[in-house]
Amino acid sequence: MKRHGLGPVVALAGIQMVEQGERLSLAQALEGIKGDFGVSDAALGGIAAATTVVGAIGALPFGWLADRWRRTTLLAVALVAWSACIGLNAAAGGLLMLYVARLGIGFVEANGPAIISLLSDYYPVQRRARMLGYFQLGAAAGGILGIGLAGVLIDAFSWRAAFWLWVPVGLVVAALVARLPDPVRGAQDDQLQADLAGTRDGVHDRSRAVLVELPAPTRTGTLDYASADPRSVLRELLRIRSMWFAVIGITISQFFLAALGYWGIEFFKRAHGLSASAAGGYAAILGAGSFVGLAGGGILADRLLGRGVLNARVLVAAAGSVAATVVLVPALLVSDLVLSGVLFFLAGACVTLPVAPSEALMTDVVVAQIRGRAASIRSVVRSVANASPALIGVLSDSLGLRGALVLTAPLYAIGGAVMLLAARTYPSDLAFVAAESDRISPRREPLAERAPQG
Repeated sequence: MKRHGLGPVVALAGIQMVEQGERLSLAQALEGIKGDFGVSDAALGGIAAATTVVGAIGALPFGWLADRWRRTTLLAVALVAWSACIGLNAAAGGLLMLYVARLGIGFVEANGPAIISLLSDYYPVQRRARMLGYFQLGAAAGGILGIGLAGVLIDAFSWRAAFWLWVPVGLVVAALVARLPDPVRGAQDDQLQADLAGTRDGVHDRSRAVLVELPAPTRTGTLDYASADPRSVLRELLRIRSMWFAVIGITISQFFLAALGYWGIEFFKRAHGLSASAAGGYAAILGAGSFVGLAGGGILADRLLGRGVLNARVLVAAAGSVAATVVLVPALLVSDLVLSGVLFFLAGACVTLPVAPSEALMTDVVVAQIRGRAASIRSVVRSVANASPALIGVLSDSLGLRGALVLTAPLYAIGGAVMLLAARTYPSDLAFVAAESDRISPRREPLAERAPQG
């Protein structure tokens, strides 16, 4: 089986970089948009809500295409369309045009199913969490650029400059992604049990050993994945209990994270009286902490797995979620800027610590041939969390922005408690994937070489 280095994860992280960077550029631009168009906080929050609805709709066709088309080409085309929508966003002459442009951006940003499917076929399960962490570092890098550079551009020119910034960057990333190979679906799952035991091609290698023996699966697969209809696929996915505990847990936690990402810069402006560039620079401290959490969560989960803790992904994700609430509440309440900066750095690490382990968990337990559709359904469920900026906007109009954020911060810990329930069925769900790979492997079609079909 072909080994892939860091090239694919770096190129795909570029997608995260431009998408997250642009979102935080929007967060920097909220004050200017409010001034130019004369709208309330609730209307500004509605921009995110409208984008969420379209993104949830877009996830379904992207998931279907991710299981059938050449995924790298699909992503490259989506990035070109995304860059065009960003240009329309920058040129918006009113709130209606801005909403329409954001809807287009939300639709093409529903490309996550193809990315998750690709990463699971590039890298084996014992390295999957750390690679997903490296991939998510793109979001942290984009966040720092979106917060810091966009603030400087807004202070020097106008809020529109924060969006023009991303048009050429998006086109460059599209070219890089288009050059990536598209690996055979499920190639990494063929060696799942052998990899966990540190064996490849019949040879035992203690340097690779995880020393974990999977339990016997609690169900037997019979689905013909190549011809399965949507109803059959959904029925199969509903049987994966660990995935659903993880989905619900991460959705509850991300309800607050989405709100913080959207309103965080505005919080520093209002709570501490900072300018756009100063607030952006200060909020970048949160982004710096997120680098630690994104990389550290994946590395920690994989190392624990290497030591025989099969539920490592579940435990790291749950612990990080609980720790996040413990740090976030005082970070939002303190008035001293220095102390606030220290706490927000720690908060950035805690809120992102669960990201890579939870993404790896949800990918591990799905058979490769339906991972795209599984990721799309998860995206629809998780899109509920992206409605939080609108709720925070409404609460802010009555409680103030600080009060609204403090009120919702405990959701992170609640999400971690739900995530912990996945530990009961994750081992058997993982064993099912290994068994299914053995069952269907001889009949696998080399979809990686198939070009997009109309």
